[in-house]
Order: sequence, then C-alpha cells, then structure tokens
Amino acid sequence: MPQFSGTPLYPFALWLRPRAVSTLALLMAGAVLAAPHAEAQGLFGNWDSPPVKVRKVKRPPPAVTEEVGEKSKGKKSKSESVAEKPATGPLVISVSLARQRLAVYDSTGRIAESPISSGRVGYSTPTGVFTVLEKNRVHHSNLYSGAPMPNMQRLTWSGVALHAGVLPGYPASHGCIRLPHGFSKKLFGMTKLGTRVIVTRDPVSPAAFSHDRLFTALPPEDAVVTGSTSAHETQVADASRVTNEAGGVSAVLGVSAAAAAGTDGGVAPARLSLRERRQLEAEQLAAEIRTVGYEKVDKAAKLEALQKEAAVARQPLIAARAEAEQLGDELSKLEKGKAGAERELAMLQKPEDEDTGKKKRKNKKVMDKAKREARIAELTEELAELPPELEAKRTAWQAADAAFKKAEETAKAADDKRRAAAKELLEVNARLSQALAKEKAAKRREAKRQLPVSVFVSRSKQRIYVRQGYEDIFNAEVTFDRPDEPVGTHVFTALDYTENKTTMTWNVVSVPHDPSRASSKKKDKTGKAKQAEPAVQVSKAAQTPQAALDRLTISDDVREQIADVMKPGSSLVISDLGIGNETGEFTDFIVPIR
Repeated sequence: MPQFSGTPLYPFALWLRPRAVSTLALLMAGAVLAAPHAEAQGLFGNWDSPPVKVRKVKRPPPAVTEEVGEKSKGKKSKSESVAEKPATGPLVISVSLARQRLAVYDSTGRIAESPISSGRVGYSTPTGVFTVLEKNRVHHSNLYSGAPMPNMQRLTWSGVALHAGVLPGYPASHGCIRLPHGFSKKLFGMTKLGTRVIVTRDPVSPAAFSHDRLFTALPPEDAVVTGSTSAHETQVADASRVTNEAGGVSAVLGVSAAAAAGTDGGVAPARLSLRERRQLEAEQLAAEIRTVGYEKVDKAAKLEALQKEAAVARQPLIAARAEAEQLGDELSKLEKGKAGAERELAMLQKPEDEDTGKKKRKNKKVMDKAKREARIAELTEELAELPPELEAKRTAWQAADAAFKKAEETAKAADDKRRAAAKELLEVNARLSQALAKEKAAKRREAKRQLPVSVFVSRSKQRIYVRQGYEDIFNAEVTFDRPDEPVGTHVFTALDYTENKTTMTWNVVSVPHDPSRASSKKKDKTGKAKQAEPAVQVSKAAQTPQAALDRLTISDDVREQIADVMKPGSSLVISDLGIGNETGEFTDFIVPIR
C-alpha cells in the first residue's frame, strides 16, 4: 500500500468526497511543480507507485541556441533562416569545458551553439587542437559495452568524439563530448573530415586577423610562364640529353643552359623558383626512370646470354671431372695393389726360423715350400709388370686432371661473368625501384595538392612541421626570438583568397598560457619528470598572435614550399609544446593545450 509520511493513504482518501479528492490531487501536483526537487522528495517521501496519475507538464526545450536556426512550434525565428544556408568558408568548432558549451564558427562568425556534457571526474575530456578524423551516423562504443554513439565525429583514435547523448547539465561522460540529439544531427551535416575542433577550459572564438608574416599562396600555375612545359613522357633520347647536356633541361624549363648548370660566365646563377625546381626534378626523374628501365632490359638480356654461356662451359667441366676421377681411382687401385704385393713378397721371402724377438704363435700354419716358391715367382712377375702400367695410368690421370682444371677455370670465368651481370641487374633494379618509389610519392603528393595544408610550429622544438592529407610532407628548423618565453597557442585558419589569388584572409583563435594555472612538476608512471613549465613567465595579455608571428623566423625556402600548396582551409598552429602523442597515421596535428 502506498505510504504518505508513514501513514496509510487509502482510508484518508475514502473519507474525502470525489470532488475533494480531485482538488487535493491538483494541489499536490502544484506543490511538486513549485517545490525544488529535493523539497518535493521531503514532502511526499518515497512512493512505491503514484495513487493518482498526474498529467505531465511539458518542459521548455533545452537551452540550445542556434544561430543557424532552431525551429519552434508555430513560428520561425530570424536565426532559423540562417540555418538553412550553407556555411561560408572553413568551420571552426570551439568547445568550452568550463561553460559546457559548444559553438560553431564560419568565416562570417558564430553560426550555431549548443550545451554539451564533457568528461566527468576521472574521465576528463582532453584540451587541445583537434580535427574530425572519422564520421559515422550509427556508431557504438568499443570501450564501454557497445554504448550507442549516434552522429559520432571522432577527434582521437584513442576514443574521444563528438556524439549525441544525455545532457544532465554537468560533465557526465567518459571523455567524449555529448550533444543534444537534434543538434548533433545538424552538426554532423555541417562538418567534414578535417574540420577544426578546439577544446579549451574557457570559451574562445576566432577573430579576423592579418599579418605580413602569414603564409601567402603562389599564383595559379596556369598563370606562370615557364616556356614549353608539355607533360609528354620523356623519350630515351631525351633521357640521355637531360642527363648529359645542360641544354636539354634548360630547353624544357625555358631557362638558360648556364642557369641550369649553375654558372653564367662568372655571374651568379639565377635562382629557380620552386615550381621550376619541381618541374626540373620531375623531368629528371622521368628521364632516370626511362633510362634505367632500358638499362634494365639490356642487363637482363646480357645476364640471359651469360647464363647460357655458363651452362655450356659447365658441360666440359662435368665430363673432365668424371674422367679425372675415374683415372684417379684406377691409379689408386694399382698403387694399392703394388704395395700389397710388395708386402706379401717380403713376408714370403723371410726365413721361417728367423728369431724376431717375439714368441712364435702356437699352431701357426706353415706354407708348403713348393707353393711358397711358386707364389714368390708370381709376385715377382707382377711387380715387374706394374711399373709401366702405373706410369701410363699416372700420365693419363695427370692429363685428365689438367684438362679438368682448365675446364674448371673456363667454367669459373663464365660463372663469374654471370654473377657480375646478375649483380648489375640487381643494382639496376634497385635504382629503378627507388626512382619508381620517388615517382609514386610525387604522384601521391600531387594527388593531394588540392587538399588544405596543415602547418605546426613548436617553440619548444624550434621546428616547423608540414602535413597534407594526413601525411608528413617535410619539417625544418625555425627560430624564435626569446625562445624561453611562452607564446601561447594560436590557431590560424586560411578562409579564402583575396582578389589577387596570392594572399589569404585569415582568422585566429588564441589560447594564451596562463601562469596562474601552471601546475607544479609531476612525474609520469616511469618516474621521469614531465615537460617543465617555461622558465620565464609572460602575462596572458602579451601572448598575442601578433607577438607570436613577430618572434617567429621561417626561411624563405620553407615559406615558398608552403605557399606552393597554400589554399583556403589550410591552417597554421603555433604552440609552446611539441606535437601531441595522439598525432600519427590518419590524423592531422593534434596539439595539447595547457
């Protein structure tokens, strides 16, 4: 029976009139709605089952403000009209763990906002600069018993993602960033692989930014006149000309032979542009592949001919070896027979009563004198006939052995030639494989030229790293003025070309290092001290993107290589720290934020 403050409810309800019961039920429902959750529990105690079915009051929709538009029943707000329009330029998603909010920005500003639920205590959501690595409408966790994760957008391969989930109003996840289901569905349709996601403690937002040291883009290749730049395959004759004549390369590139050779009659050679160097390398590589390819054909044919010669040379060797071995066996047999006959003759010729100093054997069989003399005569005759036969056999064996050695030398010489040809073919194959690998890598890079480029600069490492399509392109050394002072974390995003198609419009999200939040040194599981805080503390106000770029020096050659692939959607991240451990295959740069 349901209990009310420990007293049975039904007798009391039967005492009341039906109308009074209805009135009491309404008053009780009003008290539940008016009182806070904890007070309502104290008022009514624990119910096993509700005695009266109270009509549920519809709650207002969750506090989700979307400037892209959230439809409300009966009318359409002004912000909704923006929602149906596609985003302009690259998106940047900002997540604030302190505010438990997510905001989406395009080149025009904020276009959507939503509450979130991040990782709870013990499963905190990592702060840092991420990108969307994978998208899946229907996904289940492989870490937490197949928990559903609708509209999943992966940020790390270790398990952090954006997805739909329950939002209790506070951090409650295992590290992921939960979103309202409707918003997660809309966000899923807005983003694409590579969309930038910045997770910080306090809210940050991108702002328009310009600086002379930001990367520019090279003009479109069709606007660059470099002479005859036809993309036909290099012929064999062309290959020899490219490798042996400076004029061959210069004719293709439209530069002087002296410039291609690196000299100009005592005048400093003109520096080739990046695209001219790239085209020169492509022409040389094509020439090398064709030249080495034909060289491989020649080496293979040479090896085949020498293999046949070696096989022919082995036949006399086999016959000579067999003959020499046979004659040697026969000679050895004759020599053994002679030695045996001489031993037997010596024993027969020895007197029987000769005292040898040893005890005579008892019951020793004594040969008859006549037989003894006959055997001595027989052995003497055999030994007299053996020397000429032995000499003839030895002479024949010596001749066969000499023929065998000669055939062996001939076969060895033929086999040495075969081995040398095989080695040459292996070397040519290795050169061809290297050249083909270079060509494959060049084609792979060329196929990704239309993708945005990601650049990361680490103050602690004093290096710049460049990736395109989740693959490392190159890295190089850079320098910072006052390298011990922190610069903060700054994420620059190239939004679009300007009219001249060489400069870019940019925005930046800055997260300065807060000295007041710097934790004391901690040790990792191995007992080693983690990365130390900067020795020099700089105020947050001084850690501006302007100051970071002013302190950074990048060589002209590196800038030109980056400008060659710079396009809208590309990014530059400057950080005090190095590349995060999550960065790897099939990821963009993942940069931790302190």
